[in-house]
This record gives sequence, C-alpha cells and structure tokens, in this order.
Amino acid sequence: MALITVIVPIYNSAAYLDRCLKTVLNQTHTELEIILVNDGSTDSSPELCDRYAESDSRVRVIHQENKGLSGARNAALEIAAGDYIGFVDSDDWIEPDMYAYLLGLLQSHQADIAEISYEIAHAADHRMRTSPEVIKTFAGEEILIRFFENNEFGVWMRLYSRQVLEDVRFDLGRINEDVVFGYLALNNAEQLVFSNQPKYHYFSNPRGISESPLRKRDRDLLYAGQRLDELTADIGNDRLRKLALTKKHRSPFTLLVKMTLFGCSAELDEAEIRRELRADIRKNYRFLMASRIPINRKILLTGCRFCYPLVRFAGRAYLVIIRARA
Repeated sequence: MALITVIVPIYNSAAYLDRCLKTVLNQTHTELEIILVNDGSTDSSPELCDRYAESDSRVRVIHQENKGLSGARNAALEIAAGDYIGFVDSDDWIEPDMYAYLLGLLQSHQADIAEISYEIAHAADHRMRTSPEVIKTFAGEEILIRFFENNEFGVWMRLYSRQVLEDVRFDLGRINEDVVFGYLALNNAEQLVFSNQPKYHYFSNPRGISESPLRKRDRDLLYAGQRLDELTADIGNDRLRKLALTKKHRSPFTLLVKMTLFGCSAELDEAEIRRELRADIRKNYRFLMASRIPINRKILLTGCRFCYPLVRFAGRAYLVIIRARA
C-alpha cells in the first residue's frame, strides 16, 4: 500500500490531542507515517507525543522551539517519507476512512491532489451529515480558479502527492499560511479531484486562532493577499487574475469582521485599525461589489462601508446565539 505521511503540528494542545491522534491512528488505511511536531509546548503535549511514539512505531516526534504553525509544518515536510502527504490540526479530528477515501480518489482519477469537504464542530459529539456523493475533477488553471472561487484554503482538506510539494513550503513566521502554500501547491498540480463527502471535523475552539481577538499578526492576511497579487501579475488569465485581486481586496474586510466578532487585542489601537481597514474597504468597495462573492457577504460589506456600528451590534448578537447552541 502507498505510504501516507500525516503531519500534526502541536502547540499546547494536550486537552485535544488524544481525540485527534486516536482518529489518525485508527484510520482504515494503516500504512501511515505520523509526524508529530511539538512546537515548544509548555503543557503536557511533549509527554503525550512521546507516549504515542513509544506505543506505535508509525509515530515520529519532532521537538523544537516555538516557530509557529508554518515552522512546525515545514520541519515535518523536511523529513516526510510518504508517497502522499496530509495535514491534521491538533484540535481537530477525522473520520476513520478519510485517508483511504482520499487515496482512492487520487488513484482512480489519476490526480495529483484529492480534496474532501469538512464540517465545523462545536463539540466532541459532532456527527457528519450524509448526502449523495458528488465527485468533480479539475485540470490546469481550472484548479486555481476553483481555489479562489471556493474561498476555502485549509491544507487539511487535501491529500497531496509528494511531487507537488517538493519545492513548496510555508512562509515562516506567518499565519494565514495556508493561502499562499495552497496556491503554490495547486499550481504544481495537473489534476485535482474533489468529493463533497465531509471527512474532517474542524473544531471551532473559542481559545483557538480562528476565534481569538484581532492581533498584530492577523495582518499577515494582507501579506498573503499581496503575495497572490505578485504571483498572478503575469498569469495571462484575466479571470484568474481578477479572482486573486478579489482575495487581496477582500482581506481588509475579513479582518474587520474578525475584529467585530471577537474584539481587538491590547497590542493594537482598535480605533486606528478600524479606520485603516474601513479605508481599504471604501477604496475597493466597487471592485468587490462587482466581484463573484456571495450576496450575504456583499450585504455585510455594504454595512461595514456605510453603517459599521449596526454591523458590530448584529455580529455580537450572532456570536452569542451560536455559542448558546454549541
């Protein structure tokens, strides 16, 4: 059987690590190399990693000083031996057949990258919804067009053939690292196969990156947008170029929404950041309204442009309701 390397970056994840790793170790595809990267954890994560390595020969552990998610994933990529490579975040978990299913897609469609769907989980008892299977294939620049149009950038959604990642690494010291990495990896692929079947539980962790107050390093999303602008400057495909610019100009809007929902950290001047982000939104408002983004996002964008206090009130109310249901 083909060897699959599963990379799990870990930083202070002791509360969730057992749940995550049990689902990786219990995959129906058993030919696995599981690389755990303890990225300078200060809780009991290092001991848990070593315990798993002692109990299962498929597990390898890297202990390193804290370098962030990008540095942890890069360290594992340097030693990965698998024919195929996947990623799982340490507070998430996966369905038992996820990698067998992804590998089957790759082999049956002779693709370089296979992608499945995911669901956001607010609790450990989350159960996937069932739906009829839909499989689609994409080739050439269609792969990148779909990448931008779906606006889904998580690397954990995909299983990559080793070849497409040979010259691709995450930008060290950056967050929102999936965006540029995903573009570069997909740009190396000749064919991608996608299934609508959800196999990945993305845990909405109130203490995680996705639901934390806006911080200085969240501005790396603006950097990612700039990099996509540079990478597509001479692409020769007008549709792809416009989609890259849409991602770039949408980034300030995304950060403003995050700040609206989760607040702003003490390291930033909230009023100044709000003025800066709203200025960018005003500058690119017409471009974004003419772009192919969902109508609900355009409504929210218009609210941020013309009536931000109302958006802020509605956002806080929405968050209270969602957390009450969890």
